Amino acid sequence: MIMTSKKITGRSIAYLMGSASENGRPIVKLLPKDNPVVRLFLEELHICYLAGNEESYEYIQNRHLEEDGVSPDELHQIGLRNLKRLTIERNFRVQPYGNVFAFMMNGDFEASVMLLDEFWDGEFQKFVAGQYAVAVPARDVLVFCDAQSPAGIVELQQIIDRIWPAGDHLVSNKIYLRQHHTWQVRRS
Repeated sequence: MIMTSKKITGRSIAYLMGSASENGRPIVKLLPKDNPVVRLFLEELHICYLAGNEESYEYIQNRHLEEDGVSPDELHQIGLRNLKRLTIERNFRVQPYGNVFAFMMNGDFEASVMLLDEFWDGEFQKFVAGQYAVAVPARDVLVFCDAQSPAGIVELQQIIDRIWPAGDHLVSNKIYLRQHHTWQVRRS
């Protein structure tokens, strides 16, 4: 079970999402205290924090940090810890498909697993010989391959193209590379 706490921040789960803006401007304007807590991850990728259950989630807002006496960095660590726990509880699996591997755990947080370094630095190493190439086109899709596999890169792009731009809960239409324990956008 996810860590329980009377404080909403103690139940937060780190959630990877794409940009919530159009042409660099916010889509919705809220009072600062009502804005969701957002942390930049990589270029247009951001981390938000959700609390709830499989039926509904709510965003952790800036006011929750103040109410619970939690810093943004503490929230981030709580969110990552709860994401890892959720991933393990949902009995994730990695399934080969052609030249790529699909990470599956039957939920809304597959793409968010990109945030869990210990999976990339440990559990997933048996699937690639070198560096990772990863696509996270929607919140429930995470596929990866060895970055040196031309066929794998083509398949990642095909998966992105099938989902973008008409998919649901889109995250990114880019391929990411993991090098030296950090992520970067793959440049063609």
